[in-house]
Amino acid sequence: MDKQQREAWYLYHQQKYGIPVEYLRREYERELAGQNPMDAPLEIPDKMEVFYKYSYGQQSRFFRELRENQAVYGAKCPQCSKVYCPPRAHCSQCYKPTEWVKLKGTGIIKACTVQHYTTSAFIKKVPFICAYVQLDGTDFLLMTNMEVEDVSKIGVGTRVKAAFRENRHGTITDFYFKPLE
Repeated sequence: MDKQQREAWYLYHQQKYGIPVEYLRREYERELAGQNPMDAPLEIPDKMEVFYKYSYGQQSRFFRELRENQAVYGAKCPQCSKVYCPPRAHCSQCYKPTEWVKLKGTGIIKACTVQHYTTSAFIKKVPFICAYVQLDGTDFLLMTNMEVEDVSKIGVGTRVKAAFRENRHGTITDFYFKPLE
């Protein structure tokens, strides 16, 4: 392939897939310059877009309750009485199947830190709080982010309450915590 043909090849793939020409040159120059043996594997650019269904499996009720009923549920072991939130299908202590229990949605911050930077599409305001919350009536911690007006007023021991977003989609970000007043 001569230089003009290679440039046309780069431009075609750049326009078709949005791949930067610099990348194409770096990755395909040996091939297009005829330096690879005819029997060597031929590699060409392509783009893969995948749509799929993700299953929450035995935790599905937790996410449906958030989306449909603005309710937080946990999972309780009938043998040792441990209550999990986030829920688990089986107790990690005695391996028994758990049972659903509705939680009040209130709790206490057990550990937290102030974040001044984010790459998350879910966080709209910085700084924000990343906290481990123990919901009332549970034995485990739930990691969550909190968007508050004054991060200096939030710390270990702060009592919090679950709040639900107006538009809920059946995801963990359907709810968040704010301080109890």
